[in-house]
Amino acid sequence: MISELQLIANQLNAMKSTGPRTEPGKNAAKFNARRHGLTGQFYCMSEGDEAAYKAFEANLLSDLKPATHYESQIAISIVQDQWRLNRSRGTEFNVYGQGQVYYADENNEISPNIQAAVTMASTAVEEQRYFANIALYETRLHRMIAKNEKRLAELQAERKAAEAAALEEAELLTRLALMKSEKLSPEATIEANGFVFFTAQITRIINRKYQLLEARRYQKAGWHPGKLPQAA
Repeated sequence: MISELQLIANQLNAMKSTGPRTEPGKNAAKFNARRHGLTGQFYCMSEGDEAAYKAFEANLLSDLKPATHYESQIAISIVQDQWRLNRSRGTEFNVYGQGQVYYADENNEISPNIQAAVTMASTAVEEQRYFANIALYETRLHRMIAKNEKRLAELQAERKAAEAAALEEAELLTRLALMKSEKLSPEATIEANGFVFFTAQITRIINRKYQLLEARRYQKAGWHPGKLPQAA
């Protein structure tokens, strides 16, 4: 509990901070608020941080390769937690930098290297609760990232297995049509188990398999056509 006088003092101090007052300041501040286009989450960033985050997000999503809306949701969670992890580490460095301002003068009678070391130690001692909270925060982030990475991998494995089965079915149907000399339009599509493939795509896959089969036969013969074994 605080005293009535302290409460009044706090209220007076709060009134001193009313945000930007000038038009340039107001214009700069109003562009710091953003919503993520996919998740709708609200956040505030400087223009530089926003540009850095967008590049960071694009690069990680390119590696994670989400293909569905749900996969994208989980991938975004991973990206944001990785960003928080980096930000937490950056804040830790900033606290040590702040310590150079607060505690460096206490050790100005020693060599610069020792002064820097002692100042960092002083910062660690004074901010030990903060650093303990950082460690706890990062542990939780690592746990959430690992959980989401596992779930994303499971979803992608399920999707790829279903797509592979559908592709095999579409390939069989295409081979049957080719065997019957049916005319296949490259723009035609084949639907199998909820997946849609273009005939041209399936035809390229079939031709690729034939080429690989022929290449392996030549490889087995030492790349000498005269020693080429008969196809099975």
